[in-house]
Amino acid sequence: MLIGNRYQLGSTIGTGGMSDVYAATDTVLGRDVALKMLKTDMARDESFRERFRREAQNSARLNHPNIVSVYDTGDVDIDGLAVPYIVMERVHGRNLRDIVREDGPLSPQQAAELLIPVTRALQASHDAGIIHRDVKPANIMVTNTGAVKVMDFGIARALDDATSAMTQTSAVIGTAQYLSPEQARGKPADGRSDVYALGCVMYEAVTGRPPFEGETPFAVAYQHVQEEPEAPSTLIDALDNADVFADAMTDTEAVNVDSVILTAMAKHPADRYQSAAEMGADLERLGRGAVTTAARSYLATYDEDPTVVVEPATPVAPVAVAAPAANRYTQHRRANEKQSNNWMKWVAALLGLVLLASAGVLAYNYFTPADTDESTTTPTMLTVPDVTGKVREEAVAELERLGFQVAVNDVPSPDRPRGEVLGTNPVAGSQLQPGTMVTVSVSSGREITDVPDVTGIRPQEAAEVLAGADLELDPEIRRENSDEVPEGMIISQNPAAGSQLSKGSQVSVVVSEGREKVQIPSLVGMNANQAAATLNSLGLNSTVTPVDSRRPTDEVLAVAGENTEVETGTTVELRVSNGMLVEMPDLTRMTPAEAERVLRGTGWNGKFVTGPAVPTGALVDQGLVAGQAVPPGEDIRKDQEIGYNIWRFDVAELNPLR
Repeated sequence: MLIGNRYQLGSTIGTGGMSDVYAATDTVLGRDVALKMLKTDMARDESFRERFRREAQNSARLNHPNIVSVYDTGDVDIDGLAVPYIVMERVHGRNLRDIVREDGPLSPQQAAELLIPVTRALQASHDAGIIHRDVKPANIMVTNTGAVKVMDFGIARALDDATSAMTQTSAVIGTAQYLSPEQARGKPADGRSDVYALGCVMYEAVTGRPPFEGETPFAVAYQHVQEEPEAPSTLIDALDNADVFADAMTDTEAVNVDSVILTAMAKHPADRYQSAAEMGADLERLGRGAVTTAARSYLATYDEDPTVVVEPATPVAPVAVAAPAANRYTQHRRANEKQSNNWMKWVAALLGLVLLASAGVLAYNYFTPADTDESTTTPTMLTVPDVTGKVREEAVAELERLGFQVAVNDVPSPDRPRGEVLGTNPVAGSQLQPGTMVTVSVSSGREITDVPDVTGIRPQEAAEVLAGADLELDPEIRRENSDEVPEGMIISQNPAAGSQLSKGSQVSVVVSEGREKVQIPSLVGMNANQAAATLNSLGLNSTVTPVDSRRPTDEVLAVAGENTEVETGTTVELRVSNGMLVEMPDLTRMTPAEAERVLRGTGWNGKFVTGPAVPTGALVDQGLVAGQAVPPGEDIRKDQEIGYNIWRFDVAELNPLR
């Protein structure tokens, strides 16, 4: 089957929820390509077709060595239905999903090196105002030469716009495993959503499994929103892959890989890497064994060892114990790196025995009734501890350990670090029954605001609109040509409208410079067809005006606006010779037959018309051309009528008295 009179369709090499991918050959250029075609059932929806075309155009704008190139797009008629298709670079190799499945998990260093090009591709996409929305191992290709290519830019947007990923068939269940919390909630996505998905991809690359799994997409989405993933370092240490993990990771290595992945996978976008480039910089540090910025930031939050308080086991004194570290990510920042590992093990074991004994006494005193009359026994009351200033996890763990139900309320606070506890309700010191709900107010950092839409307006107006949302316009304004957006108007913005940002943050924009301008070249002397092709290659149109001329037919005589700059799409007038003029020869003293033959020899094909005879006294002039209507040397049209006169001998002309 020949698509678009150019692409010879081959076998199917991939299929998805919305499209099929075929191996194809470009018969014009003679190269292998991949042709992606929208499925027929989706092509019946005009809005879906339009989204597919629009996203194909956006994808074609991306030119990056780590992004699969888009060559062409169009429609093909199938049973009277216009089905859109996209022609892309065909990549020979394996995707990351198959690599992990077939070869096993990668080491953190290997994963970092492989994903650094992905961050560059995503950053280039975000800079162009395009969000991938479907970053997953299957969309990351490693070629046979070792190059990394990211596929399907913008296509996921069409699927996301049409219907929630949660309602799709099993073909998109895998996508749910990489959904950011904001996507799972149906909120607008921005570049940080791609960062979250890339964190999920790295999690799977180093552990062999996605961070969250469930029987349905809904179950997976719930986990993305509500649950914290298990630290990847714990799963890596449990892997049985001696070729990659000959030795157990050191604490530094564990904290490095955990901090990078868990920072990328933070529930709130403001807690993640704020750009793909930022994540890429940390991956480079991870790859060379340096301490990552994420690890430094995390450890800086916990610059003091937690205090463990063990009081005498009396019936009225509960035991306050700091929550044990959930994983090596938290253990490492609490440990004294200069101390002996063996000493720390003995201390930890001893402390564990003390805590166990104390907790046993407490449990006994709490659950065993006193030697009093049952009718007068009152429930044990618990005191709400003061957790102000602690981090969220420690405060919640302490309250839950004491027997309270805990709810967390995020409160914007410009002067308190994100995650720090501001207070509780009921307040510290309150006496409550076990199981009572205690609400913990936690700083969410600077107040979050929704990003307004500033596209289609001028930067000065955008600055005012953003100021109304407590945001700022990035003074570094990028400018691009646009065929659709008028000059001076904003084409795109980053983050996108509907995203959330901390108040005071900047929004970058791209402003239209109007249509691209080109210089009309000198085309005089060229053939009209060649001149038209040259103009077309510059994005210009052409029109031909025939001009009477002695020059060869179709030769360009003049070009309107030559050497001036005009917008692409402008129509340029070509004044072209029609070859209709010839030079009038001297016909005098020729016979009419000779004169006509000479005229015909110039290319003239008009009528030769005789006029009144001219009397002459010279007998030798009898019958010869005496005069011509057009003087010699002047231009005549090839189809012009030419008049002439001949001499007629008249004896009277011999009279000397005349």
